This record gives sequence, C-alpha cells and structure tokens, in this order.
Amino acid sequence: MEMKYVVPDMAQSFGTLEFAGESEPIFERDKNNRRVLARRSYNLYSDVQKG
Repeated sequence: MEMKYVVPDMAQSFGTLEFAGESEPIFERDKNNRRVLARRSYNLYSDVQKG
C-alpha cells in the first residue's frame, strides 16, 4: 500500500504570519505540589486567513 499525502505550500496556505501576542500560560501541579508550566500558546495573524 502506497502512502499518499499532501504537503501544503506554507506561503499559499498562511501567507505572511505576524506575532500577535501570547495567550495566558497553563500551569499544573507536580507531585511536590509546585506549579509548573504545562503549555503556552501564541497568537498569530495571517494576511491570507481572516478570522
């Protein structure tokens, strides 16, 4: 069975991406009840995808 997939063209799909800031970081507690950073996300603006 042959693998078939599509690799998108980044410039055509997203255009120019610009940094728009950070979202609030998500913290969790470790086994010693200390707060540790679980995930962080960033907001981006695109001139192709409006939203």
